Amino acid sequence: MLTIKDGGWTKIRHSSGREGVVPTAYLDELPSHNSLTSPIRRERPPSVYSNSSASLTSMGATTGTIKKRGPAVAPRRGAKKLKHAEALYPYTAQSEVEFDMVEGERFVLISMGTGDGWAEVEKDGVKGSVPANYIQEVS
Repeated sequence: MLTIKDGGWTKIRHSSGREGVVPTAYLDELPSHNSLTSPIRRERPPSVYSNSSASLTSMGATTGTIKKRGPAVAPRRGAKKLKHAEALYPYTAQSEVEFDMVEGERFVLISMGTGDGWAEVEKDGVKGSVPANYIQEVS
């Protein structure tokens, strides 16, 4: 017994007597017959999905093509490459927002400054300032 419901759903009754609704788009219309006494059985199409790595490997070997995989973790879109700076001269910090430096010490360079003579750098995950003319950008 089939009854069309609103919204693309069809009410059906299984041969066991249970009733339920299914999306109408999932159904094919069959020629009229009494489905409760003589169900039509269709042959299932062959599956194209396999989770066996052996079959995928052998398939790739016979066709000569193996699908390449991308990196395990994709690079973050818009991520900027870090710049580094190296201290040319030693410097002793004069406030809490400045860093001490020794000649040759390396920092992550955030900004060479806004023309005020100070560069913003990062050291051990903490941001601070150093004299811009005491450092040089390195690759």
